[in-house]
Amino acid sequence: MGVGFTVRCAVFATVGSLIYGYDSGIISTTLGQAAFPTYFNNPSPDLTGAIVSTYSGGQGVGNLLGGWLGDLLGRKLTIWLATSLALIGAVLQTAAVNIEMFLVGRIIAGVAIGLVYSVASIYNAEIAPPKIRGIIVGLQTQMISIGYASSNWMGLFGSYAEGDAAWRIPLGIQCVPAVVLIIGLFWLPESPRWYVYKGKDEKARKVIQRLHADIAKEDPGFCDTEYMQMKQQIEYEREVAIKSWWSLFSKTSYRYRLILGIGLQVFLQTTGVNVVNYYQTSLFEGVGIQGRAVLWTSAGFGMVGVIANAICLTFVDKVGRKKPLAYTSIALVIDMILIMVFSKYYSNSNNKVGQGFAIAWIFLFSFIFSLGYNALQLVYISEIFPTALRSRATAICAFFGTATGLLFNQLSPKAFAAISWRYYSVFIACDAVAAFCFFIFYPETKGKTLEEMAALFGDDLAFTDHLGPKEGDADLSLHKHAVEGKHDAGLEPGISEKEQSPSKSHGEVGRSIATPREGE
Repeated sequence: MGVGFTVRCAVFATVGSLIYGYDSGIISTTLGQAAFPTYFNNPSPDLTGAIVSTYSGGQGVGNLLGGWLGDLLGRKLTIWLATSLALIGAVLQTAAVNIEMFLVGRIIAGVAIGLVYSVASIYNAEIAPPKIRGIIVGLQTQMISIGYASSNWMGLFGSYAEGDAAWRIPLGIQCVPAVVLIIGLFWLPESPRWYVYKGKDEKARKVIQRLHADIAKEDPGFCDTEYMQMKQQIEYEREVAIKSWWSLFSKTSYRYRLILGIGLQVFLQTTGVNVVNYYQTSLFEGVGIQGRAVLWTSAGFGMVGVIANAICLTFVDKVGRKKPLAYTSIALVIDMILIMVFSKYYSNSNNKVGQGFAIAWIFLFSFIFSLGYNALQLVYISEIFPTALRSRATAICAFFGTATGLLFNQLSPKAFAAISWRYYSVFIACDAVAAFCFFIFYPETKGKTLEEMAALFGDDLAFTDHLGPKEGDADLSLHKHAVEGKHDAGLEPGISEKEQSPSKSHGEVGRSIATPREGE
């Protein structure tokens, strides 16, 4: 076992994200199948809109529940519960005999997806060694992309079927991966950090040894060092820094991390990605594509994200998170300007060349977005919070992202109808602001263990054995300062302050200067 085992666990844990991508994407082609509105007696535009919005509402509820259940039940059991709900939701949608039954299925599926989205990235972050954590966590968005692309292809193939099979079969396909994940999760290990958080130290040690056996062959002390980092930092944060989940709001450094996480989720939604994804059919029709050709174009569009996301995973642990987020935001500004200009001059025109370029810019949007935002937003958010707050903080960030996406989904049809191509200027402005914020306010996180993140935000480290930055890293000074602070306090390397001198304040240990300390 070892890194290969870790990758297999991560891939399997993200099968729920495959369902997320599929269920999110299949609704567009489902609504477009002629048999669907016929079966449900031609639902009104408001009712059709409710099919989309109730799913997003359920997702928001699932996001928040994930924060609580992830700590209460553990990461693995929460994923199992979410997948079970996803299966129930899929069955209800597939077998729906009336629109009410279909809506209930959408709501349950939304709750399930909200749970998966919040917890799967945490699980992957907590089982991954620091050098490949970007790839491991990024697998979640890769699976979402694959699921979304698969839904486009299934929608296309469904269009060749007759009657209700055109929409029931594509909806029912998602039951297969759900059943596989429900059964297979029993063989997956729980997060070692959750075990430490719950005081199950021996189980944590065994999981670490299974996950990182390959690394331990080259570095025999790796597993012990990682375990001690987890134990010392989690115990310190629980006893000194984190009195309750309210610390997320009352402590300056935690509040700063939360703002970064929420900001990243909001920036993701304000790129315009959901507008492009949900209304791609209308966008393609607006530049002259008609009939089944729209479905073929959408199928090709979905594959662009899969390819770009895979490319992102090849460099995320080499160049980091911050620069790709900033540079892709700048690229999206340029691309959105091109989409806006070509939509203005070539929508509903007979100029095939201009229409072709308009479609090309929409495809380029998907490529740029998936090259940066798609994987990196989950990677970054899953890294920056301490273990005791990670589940709830990630859930809050995801909720704000879902709420922002829902807002744009509701406003966008009216905005396009009212101001047409000018609506793209909103996303251009938001992408420009995002690029500025990434450059100025977001610290780089690559290569550090989850426990070493504390120093980036001015918090104390309760350990000295180091697995993160090496000599020459820009952030190494933070770690050295933390170690020196511990020696100044008369502590032995690798042993927590509490173990050596309970009378001393943890506030004297390894105080970093990365962010202000006031207001704690």
